[in-house]
Amino acid sequence: MTTKVKRQPAGGAVVQKYALLAATILLCIVFGLLSQTFFTVGNIMNILSSTVILCIAALGFSLVMITGEVDFACGSELAAGACITAVLAKIGMNYFLAVFLALAFCALIGALNGFLHTRIGIPGFIATMGVSFVVDGFNKMITGSTRIFSSQWGSVFVFIGQKKIAGVIPVSVILLLLIAIAILVYTEGMTNGRKLYAVGANSDTCRYVGIDARREKMKAFIISAVLCGLAGVVNASQINAATPYLGTSTMVNLLTMLMLGATFYRIGAFNVPGTLVGALLVNVINNGMVLVGAATWQQYVVQGLVMLTAVSIITILNTRARKSVR
Repeated sequence: MTTKVKRQPAGGAVVQKYALLAATILLCIVFGLLSQTFFTVGNIMNILSSTVILCIAALGFSLVMITGEVDFACGSELAAGACITAVLAKIGMNYFLAVFLALAFCALIGALNGFLHTRIGIPGFIATMGVSFVVDGFNKMITGSTRIFSSQWGSVFVFIGQKKIAGVIPVSVILLLLIAIAILVYTEGMTNGRKLYAVGANSDTCRYVGIDARREKMKAFIISAVLCGLAGVVNASQINAATPYLGTSTMVNLLTMLMLGATFYRIGAFNVPGTLVGALLVNVINNGMVLVGAATWQQYVVQGLVMLTAVSIITILNTRARKSVR
């Protein structure tokens, strides 16, 4: 008996793939009509700058999500990158060495997450949640649970977060684009990266085709932790300070961006273009609502509704895709 596949009209497929981008553009137009300052160069650059931090973390976090796991320690890793860099810079250590040590520490956190899950057998979300508490405690210990800042850090500390090329384009945005290209090439242009999707689809059968699911998950956890730490370094550079509470709402924001991103480009799958557009949409909403004078609670309500809508769309599309294969 042959299997019949109901093909969706090409026009409908295109609409589904790029609806998120269309929604983002539409929201920009709406906020532009409601606020005269929305489309100013300064505000646009502000939106892009605020997108950088969580988007860098989301690109790393997406690798873990692709494998079917969740990294609950992402917020702690982000704060660790900021706090370690700030503390070491404050005692006079070379900035670049401080950043290297901060990212190395985050890599160890990622390796610990991977080890607890792939070798010990602890479910990923439990392992990373436990690690997050330990890292949170470490961050508060080295900072004294206070904001760390110093006027003696010099211009190099704020370069990555505040410097603008030609006085317009933030250096942090260039950094984000370079990382996005690297992750895009890794996930869609390299065999090792594409293995992540195979692991996420069915990790048990991977061994029959020569894919070590445990190793792929380990790599995903490490890359995720390093990029979250780098996001923290950029965050510290932007505000010229660091606090152990920087990553408090990171988890919710990253999930929102990734769920939105999974409705774009590669429907139902986490992907780089989708993550970028999803992150941009979230920040457009936040920025636009601030400009029109919306209350903080309204921003949370809208963000929650956006996330629920994205998850609902993904669920419906995946259900239809399974039904179309008969």
